[in-house]
Amino acid sequence: MAANYEKNLFKHNQELIAENEQLRQKILTIETETANKYLGVIGKLNEIIDTFAQKYALLEERFEKQEAESDRLRKQLNNDSGNSSNPPSTDIKPNAPNTYNGRTKTGKKSGGQKGHKGNHLSREAIEMKIYKGQMQHEIIHHGKRTDAYVSKYVVDLKVSAIATEHRFYENATIPKEFRADVQYGNEIKATVATLAGQGLVASNRIIDMLKSMSNGAFELSDGTIYNFLSEFNTKAQPTVGKITTKLLNDTVICIDETGSRIGNRNMFFRNYSDAFRVLYTANPTKGKKAIEDDGILPKFAGKLVHDHNTVNYNYGKGNGECNVHIIRYLSAIFDHTYHNWSSDMIKFLLSLKQSKESAIGFGATGFEQADLEAYRKRYDEIVEEGFAVLKTTKSRYYQKEERRLLNRLKKYRDNHLLFAYDFFVPFDNNLSERDLRMIKTKGKVSGCFRSLDGAKTFANLMSIIKTAIKQNIPPHVAVRSVFSGCCCVG
Repeated sequence: MAANYEKNLFKHNQELIAENEQLRQKILTIETETANKYLGVIGKLNEIIDTFAQKYALLEERFEKQEAESDRLRKQLNNDSGNSSNPPSTDIKPNAPNTYNGRTKTGKKSGGQKGHKGNHLSREAIEMKIYKGQMQHEIIHHGKRTDAYVSKYVVDLKVSAIATEHRFYENATIPKEFRADVQYGNEIKATVATLAGQGLVASNRIIDMLKSMSNGAFELSDGTIYNFLSEFNTKAQPTVGKITTKLLNDTVICIDETGSRIGNRNMFFRNYSDAFRVLYTANPTKGKKAIEDDGILPKFAGKLVHDHNTVNYNYGKGNGECNVHIIRYLSAIFDHTYHNWSSDMIKFLLSLKQSKESAIGFGATGFEQADLEAYRKRYDEIVEEGFAVLKTTKSRYYQKEERRLLNRLKKYRDNHLLFAYDFFVPFDNNLSERDLRMIKTKGKVSGCFRSLDGAKTFANLMSIIKTAIKQNIPPHVAVRSVFSGCCCVG
């Protein structure tokens, strides 16, 4: 009985072991199937995650590029004549008060100031001009003529065509200029050249104007206008040479350049200016080759003031940077980053300019060396402050712009402060820019020049006209003197 029980128990135990083994195998099978199933899912999920990570990285890079582009475009939209080199004509929105253009408030009202002698018509002035022969004197009588009368003047202009007949007899030699039976005189030639230069009037409008004003007596052609200007250009060469020599003997000159067009090609005007004269040149290219072709800067031994045209650093004995330009760039940086270092630099430069003007007013010819050291130290402190806050600029585009400006300020410190080192050096290059402004006006009026020779003729014409204006000589008088062979400017 006991033996059967043990036998049955052993058998039952063996069955349980076999069943347990089956269950274990089944569990292993389920675990394997489950693991394979979910491992595949996890792998797919990991692949999806990797794909999304790659897309995110691309989107992040794209976003940064678009953000930088947005900042760049926003900067262009926000740029105006007050915070960039853009001319006022490009301003497309009402301008706020120009805080950073180098001007300071004087507290004076606009218009004529107290003590200023105004200009107006007066009997004394008119009678003096009649006495000097500047005006013709005509009298019209009203009423019955007696010794007692009240005179009133009407100042007007009379344009009339004059044909002067020259009669040469047997004992007279006919000059070369009278080789033709009829030729134009220097007065009409000077009028045409002055209208073309100072007036920037096109040849067809000059023709119509003179025909109308002379009651049809003058019927010029485009060829005649061209011949007048060509003759002027030939006769102006000695005067241009005289202006060039005077500029080469200067201690400081201001220079600038601007683009124009000859048909469908670019060309460039460059000017060399001081307070009493200006020389314009026209070249098909810009940069060092054009400078060498002009032949002025390679011979110049003084100091230059310009708008950070680095090719100019190859010439002269010192280069001054235009601080009005740098103030505009500092203003733009402050507008976009609100970093105080840029406004501090603006205030420093304007304050130093005012200090120089005050010193000159007291008869000083320069700052003390200790003062110059203090100015340099303050300048460097502001630049270092800018580098310290540079990393806080969120926009990569504006950070790049800010770093570029700081590097420029650091590298060209002595050039920006040259106006303080040498009182003969101006604070800015506005003199040269004013002289170059009419070139842009010419481009707006005419669009382009027909040839490089025409551009060079215009450059020589404006050299004499602008120099005459600076020397208080009427431009028409100066141009007429060129045709007469005895120019009065130089």
